[in-house]
Amino acid sequence: MQFFYGITDSFNYAIAGVIHGLKTQRNMQIHVIAAVIVLIASLFLNLTRLELVALFFAISLVLISEMFNTAVETMVDLITDSHHPLAGTAKDIGAGAVLIATVNALAIGYLILYQRFSMNNGFLPATPPAIHITFASLALVIIMVIAIKAGYGWHAFLRGGMPSGHTAVASSIWVSTTFISQDIIVSLLVFVIAVLIAHSRIRARIHTLIEVLVGAFIGSGMTLIIFLMCR
Repeated sequence: MQFFYGITDSFNYAIAGVIHGLKTQRNMQIHVIAAVIVLIASLFLNLTRLELVALFFAISLVLISEMFNTAVETMVDLITDSHHPLAGTAKDIGAGAVLIATVNALAIGYLILYQRFSMNNGFLPATPPAIHITFASLALVIIMVIAIKAGYGWHAFLRGGMPSGHTAVASSIWVSTTFISQDIIVSLLVFVIAVLIAHSRIRARIHTLIEVLVGAFIGSGMTLIIFLMCR
């Protein structure tokens, strides 16, 4: 059990670092907004797995570079509060790494998205694969849950707080399974599993009933909207 809590704490610290970067770094906010727009656009362009991997890699590289740059700037400011040439050089190198990653992402995005827009005549979106919609829905649900928890000032992102992330993810999977399987029995079985997960969070006193209900609403509602938009 102690090992499990140690892993949970590690994830909580990591998520807190991401949230701190989003709250304090304007450039990172711009990068995240651009990434969300690109990912939503990719839903309608019927990208191949290789193209999706390239996009995810490019987006991740930009965000990782931005966070390392923030870490470098924070360390430099911690060590010295005076203007030193070496401190300026360290910050410039970090900013240069972000610039290279951004140019790389723009090039990859242009090469992939421009071709797909041309193939679809720019305004005729293709129906995205169900698995693509599923992963996109899960990603957006998780981002929303973390954002809401950060807004409430909650730091243990994987345990407790408004809303219930486990319930939100389980509800999202239930809606995705319903659309993909088109089978009422399969949908009902997954729904029961989602309810059991929600119930376990209440029984363990990790979440309140309201937190679980809000999580279920976010997970199922957002996934339903995305599937209806893409179908």
